[in-house]
Amino acid sequence: RDLLVNFISGLAGGAIVGISSGKLWLGLLSFLIIVIVIFAFWLWNKYKRMMKLILSGNAGYYYSFDLEENPKVWQEAKGSFYYLGISFDSIMEHFRRWIEENPLSEYRILLMKPNSLALKMQEAFQKGHDLNAILENLPLEAREAIDSAAEATSQRIRGSLSIFKNTVPYKEGRLKIRLYDEFSPWWVYILDDRKVYVGILEKGKRGIESPVVIMGKNDEYASPFDAFKNNWERIWQNAIDA
Repeated sequence: RDLLVNFISGLAGGAIVGISSGKLWLGLLSFLIIVIVIFAFWLWNKYKRMMKLILSGNAGYYYSFDLEENPKVWQEAKGSFYYLGISFDSIMEHFRRWIEENPLSEYRILLMKPNSLALKMQEAFQKGHDLNAILENLPLEAREAIDSAAEATSQRIRGSLSIFKNTVPYKEGRLKIRLYDEFSPWWVYILDDRKVYVGILEKGKRGIESPVVIMGKNDEYASPFDAFKNNWERIWQNAIDA
């Protein structure tokens, strides 16, 4: 029905222009322009919410995110850097060099709590088990593998904490660390409260193999950026100081 109204409106408008000007081609051109304008307006009204979501800040996508890519991304930060992940171990050396060369006014780091049930769930997911898997019901061999992996990751988390606490930003109070205790389906970088990098963790794969979605903050209306930032702040508020 809407398309029929658009067509009739355009035809009527083109006919009026053609008759008044005495030029058929001008009438046809006016008809096409009127139809295009009305149709574009109809599309905008029909899909306005979808278009706003598309334009709300989705800035890019990586099919995979190499370790060497991290320092290039961090260079975008000029004032603050927020992180959510498991142990930080795989990127620690890159990060240490970066904070020495590019000091920021604020770093906030969220690591998973060592030896927690959430960490065991995280390790089970990485080994290919479903999220709804009950760890106690898994075969003994699988449980032992998960426990062993969780203990190794716990040691890496403690190692990261030790390194962080020996950095200049930590000693100056510019780097704060908290430990959270819940399963995380992603790792997160938030740069200057303006851009978020979200690494989507896949079942059976390591975090460094994650595809990454990039979203920017939109000052005019809420966007996916706000959802991830608010979730990050929620976890930070519930986490314990390290």
